[in-house]
Amino acid sequence: MSKKKTVKKRRKRRTPEEIIADLQEEIRRVRARQKARELKSSPAHKAAVLALKAIDKALQVAADENETGLRHALADGRKSLGAYLEKRGLELPKANLPKGPRPKE
Repeated sequence: MSKKKTVKKRRKRRTPEEIIADLQEEIRRVRARQKARELKSSPAHKAAVLALKAIDKALQVAADENETGLRHALADGRKSLGAYLEKRGLELPKANLPKGPRPKE
């Protein structure tokens, strides 16, 4: 039988600058969550988030029914509302937006 040597991996120690950068990033994430919580308590922003979710559901139904014109119209509304909410600090789920050219009507 042959013996295999076990090689221990050396632990990489972080520098103080790396630790500080990680902690500052964590502080930024906590502040963003706090701001999002404050926005979600506002009735107007609650309604905007609900409208965005309704648009997402309508996009899915329109895709199932192969209504490309409706999907493009809904996507236009979602883009502007989503941009506003993201600018205010809310993280939104990715939407299933239509790809390709708009249908000519």
